[in-house]
Amino acid sequence: MERSDNMSPSSVGILKRRKFNFERFGKTNHLKIESFKDLDVVLELDEAHWVATTAPTATLNCDAVFLSLLDTDNDGRLRAEEVKDAIRFLFEHLSDRSGITPDNTHLYLEMVDNNLETGKRIHSSASKIIARMKSSAPYVTLEQVRAIKTEVLEGGLDVAGIVLPEAAEDVHVRKFLKDILATVGGKPHTRGGQGVDDASLELFLKQCRQHLDWLKQAKPAGENDVSKILPLGPSTHEAYELFDVLENKMTQFFLLCGIQQLNPELLVRAISAEDGSLDINVLDLSEAESYLADAPLAMPNDEKILNLTGNVNPYYSRKIKRFTEIAIGPLLGLDVKSLDQTKWRKLKAQLLPYRDWRALKPDVAVEKLSPDLLEQYIAEPKFANGVKTLIEKSHQTAFVLENIREVERLILYQANILPLLNSFVSFPNLYDPGKRALFEMGTLVMDGRHFTLAVKVLDRERHVESSTASNIFVMYLEVYGHDKKNLYEVAVPVTSGDRGNIRLNKWGIFNHVNGQEYHARVVQIIENPISIVEAMVHPFVRMAQSFMQRLDQASAKTEEKIITRVSTRDGKKKDTAGKKQKKEDGTSAGLLAGGGIAFAALGSSVAFIAQTFSKLNLKIIIGTVVAVILAMVVPATISAYYKLSKRDLSAILEGSGWGVNPRMKLTKKQANTFTHRPDYLL
Repeated sequence: MERSDNMSPSSVGILKRRKFNFERFGKTNHLKIESFKDLDVVLELDEAHWVATTAPTATLNCDAVFLSLLDTDNDGRLRAEEVKDAIRFLFEHLSDRSGITPDNTHLYLEMVDNNLETGKRIHSSASKIIARMKSSAPYVTLEQVRAIKTEVLEGGLDVAGIVLPEAAEDVHVRKFLKDILATVGGKPHTRGGQGVDDASLELFLKQCRQHLDWLKQAKPAGENDVSKILPLGPSTHEAYELFDVLENKMTQFFLLCGIQQLNPELLVRAISAEDGSLDINVLDLSEAESYLADAPLAMPNDEKILNLTGNVNPYYSRKIKRFTEIAIGPLLGLDVKSLDQTKWRKLKAQLLPYRDWRALKPDVAVEKLSPDLLEQYIAEPKFANGVKTLIEKSHQTAFVLENIREVERLILYQANILPLLNSFVSFPNLYDPGKRALFEMGTLVMDGRHFTLAVKVLDRERHVESSTASNIFVMYLEVYGHDKKNLYEVAVPVTSGDRGNIRLNKWGIFNHVNGQEYHARVVQIIENPISIVEAMVHPFVRMAQSFMQRLDQASAKTEEKIITRVSTRDGKKKDTAGKKQKKEDGTSAGLLAGGGIAFAALGSSVAFIAQTFSKLNLKIIIGTVVAVILAMVVPATISAYYKLSKRDLSAILEGSGWGVNPRMKLTKKQANTFTHRPDYLL
């Protein structure tokens, strides 16, 4: 037989005819995995002989970090090759594999293989953890590793090149970091939020310099508060804001004065309401305000002078008064009470440099900080150098953290690989009443019974499609926490006994495998036979239900006829008291007659049946009854037996997103384990 180039290593194992040790559960073969000695067999076994080859991590009750480490492609699913990689990691980094046992969270230093670089780092990191914990033990525990890991994470230097504010011991440097993040921002951190990196630090310092240089243009070093750009010193900003509002109105006033001088009639027509051009409702607040905002500062005059203390537009009067106080007076003379075009141009010329300077303002985020603080950040090296030192330290800390995580990985793989394999490659724990597979969520207590198999449901609609083909009676329940929040959904098969009092919206309690107790409510049911006895009784139950339904319908129709007759009688016009009495007597008599006829018919039917049976032989009667019963029971029993013999647990898991190779027949032992009624203990 020629070997194909594309044959997998597992196929080569088959060619070598290696003998594997399997256990038989139901009709399924499961690889026997008891200890670390069986791990190499898992690597060689063809994946077609694995019970499962893929599964969502969300359906496994296992250490969350362990599952995230296994899921190397971060797709939320485990693949067979990812499980194999975990075994290879153990083989590469453990010189002594005897520590690979379920729940063993102690890593002995002497068992770590130092031949590879990662092994050396794990050994060194584990030794440092032991020393840091001041322990004399020759091993490190998962608890110790995670305590140090948490300490490093809380230090704010766990990501290479990114520093969180809490990493700074100096409160001033810490504030510096916070100011950077509050202005120019930073780089996303794995723990959420942002941290400062080299780029954000440099951007912050650059913006600080730009903003300070711009500020110095207005007030060069060594000058007093007043300069060409700041003719009013600190008050220049407020003066300019008023100037910016009044500039166009001032220009408008002097232009209107010119028109007044050249063509008074034109100006009168423009601002007069007599010709109808001023069509406003002065009682409307918005229209009145709009009119004043558009109106001139004052009535134009031939002298072209604005009397600053005279009768000016009330809409601008307060602004003019304030502008006179802080700008016109200080720049043109304290006794200025009027303004002509010459003075206006002179005033305007003194404020325009401030406008030009403002136009050159750099677009920076650091302007929200005070100039003195920005000057301090630039002038004192401790701020920038302190952050740079922390960034350099973060690279070292991230390397240390990575080594700690490798120690954690090795311990987690050592403690969890065998339980995982026995819930993935093989399912022996599913068939053992005293054990739990990792995909089992817990036990439902409802209807006086324990339902011990529960699988998490990620997509109920998809799960229903799969479980319908399982031939199993399945309940879907929403599980709620004590805060009434919906935590997750589970699918719970009913595998023995009967339906009992199970119905939609029925409440029970759900005991999670972690020991927590939650509320649970039935939200959907997939009906299939539960037992042979229930299937045999079911036709009679349906017949009884049908009979009671027809009886209820007949009763309702009779009641409706009586009510109709009484309503018709009461609705008719009363002629006389004698006629009324006669009518009532007739109605009563009719009702009694109708009742008598009904009873007579029933009695006749019973008599006919009794007479008919009296003419028949007893054997014939018994044979007929038995034949009728068999005709009802046998088909239902055969159908139920067929479905019960085909109950498939793999469909329950596949509905949750698992990839299961074989059909997993539900055994009688499992059926009585998954659904049972506890004994009464005295």
